[in-house]
This record gives sequence, C-alpha cells and structure tokens, in this order.
Amino acid sequence: MDPLDLSKKFNPDKWDGHLAFQHYTHSGMNLIKEVNALDPDLVIDVGCGHNRFKGHIKNLIGFDPQPFPMIDLQSDILSINFRPESADVLLVLGSIQFGSREFVKQNLDKITTWLKPGGYIVMRTLHRFNIKDIPYSDIHYLWTDEDIKEFGRDNNLTMVKGPFVDQAPKSSRLVWWWQKPGELKRYSIDTISCAKLER
Repeated sequence: MDPLDLSKKFNPDKWDGHLAFQHYTHSGMNLIKEVNALDPDLVIDVGCGHNRFKGHIKNLIGFDPQPFPMIDLQSDILSINFRPESADVLLVLGSIQFGSREFVKQNLDKITTWLKPGGYIVMRTLHRFNIKDIPYSDIHYLWTDEDIKEFGRDNNLTMVKGPFVDQAPKSSRLVWWWQKPGELKRYSIDTISCAKLER
C-alpha cells in the first residue's frame, strides 16, 4: 500500500487539475494526437485524477488512489499489477513525485515492468527549480537531473524527447519521454483484464 496520505491534497471534490490539462504544451491536450499516432493497444494513465484523457486517447485505462468519479480502477501503484510488457504508453503526469527518493524509485521500477519493448513513458514531474513555488513541499519529491539519468539507466530506458519545461498559470513542470529498447508490436488484448488489484 502507498504509505502517503494524499487525500487532502487530491480530494476529488476540490482538486481540479483543469488548468494543467488545458495549458501544458507538452503534457496536456497535445498528447492526444501524439499518443494516438502510435496506434496503441494499451495506454495506462498512472494516477489519472479526473481521467481527462479517457475517450480521447485510444485504449486508455486510468487508475488513481483517490476515488475520482471517472477513474477505471482505484488503486495506488504498488497495489495494482498490469500484465508484464502489455502497455505501449504509460502516462505518468505528476504521479511519481511524492515521498522519499527510494519510494519514487520503487514506483518507477514497478510501472516499467508493464511497458512493452519499444514502449514509452511520458513523465511530468516537479524539479529542483520548483523548490520555491510549490505547496505541500513536505510530501513532494523534487526530481534532479541525476535522478532522471540514474532511474532511466537502472530501468534500461532512453530519453527520446525532452526534457521540456511545461508552463501553465502559476505552475511549471519538467516533461520528458523515455523509451524501452525494442520494437513496438501489436497485441489483441482486453485492457481491463490486464490489471489485477492486490488485496
């Protein structure tokens, strides 16, 4: 189970996230066209919040630890298992930036197992340049350039896009794409059946 209590910050009745979705150039609405161009079998939105990409990105399933009304599954990262090497794209848009460095790495290591050879992880995180700008700094992990290099190397991931700074009103984030070695292949799969919640 996720040891962090993020329920106050991401209360479904109060948290919107709409500005980020609308204004971020590299990790907002423009992702729809980019991801759909890959003709994916499965896209997993990791920590999807209001699941705003649902119905816009092909074969997307979104999960979140908070009970947002539009999620497909409620779970934290460490309590859900998708079939290994089943996803073409993982959207990780602010969901792996909490807790300790060890906890961040544990979550990243877990989701990487879900990625097909040739698949992509789209990352959006807080970075050290955000240190004066963010509330809840006690629960956030601020990524460093060294984290990006080391975590990518440890999971055999290559950065193929970015890093970019995504700017929205009162908000800036670092965005990049990692790719797993190999060639993307198409499978015939049922997206929901790929997931298993650990009880």
